[in-house]
Amino acid sequence: MLSDHFEASRKAFKPVRVDVLFVGESRPSGGTFFYQGDSNLFRETKKAFDEYFGQNIFSLDAFKDWNCWLYDICKNPVNCLDDEAREDEIQRNMPCLEKCVGSENPKYIVICKRGAVRAAVSLSSIMSKYRENETLFFLPFPSNGRQKEYREGLVGALTTMDFTP
Repeated sequence: MLSDHFEASRKAFKPVRVDVLFVGESRPSGGTFFYQGDSNLFRETKKAFDEYFGQNIFSLDAFKDWNCWLYDICKNPVNCLDDEAREDEIQRNMPCLEKCVGSENPKYIVICKRGAVRAAVSLSSIMSKYRENETLFFLPFPSNGRQKEYREGLVGALTTMDFTP
């Protein structure tokens, strides 16, 4: 039931056409969620977009209007799992991400978690169409002191994309 609530929120903010697909590992186990506007990923993504545009412009509605959408590889939280179980869950769900990328056909992909996600994506069919640092960007998750690195990476990706709403 709880997962359905999160997925309904994600679906409500899905644009008709996805130009920039943001990819996360999963929603956090603590109950925060990007599409509730209360997660680390939301806050740092907002800061990066606001910096890129030079004004306080980011909102979930704007994100949708800009044809951006966040897809999580795993429907259930994995940040509470040990590394091996987490990697297994990501690998198990990679076909769903590949299917999403195939059906949405985004111009750009922003991976919001390196580590196991980067390794899985690098070995996937996604790499046959997308090029790292051109149309596919790997960023660290914005926590544990990596917030600035995430923001700078996202601003750099938006600049490379010549992102305009």
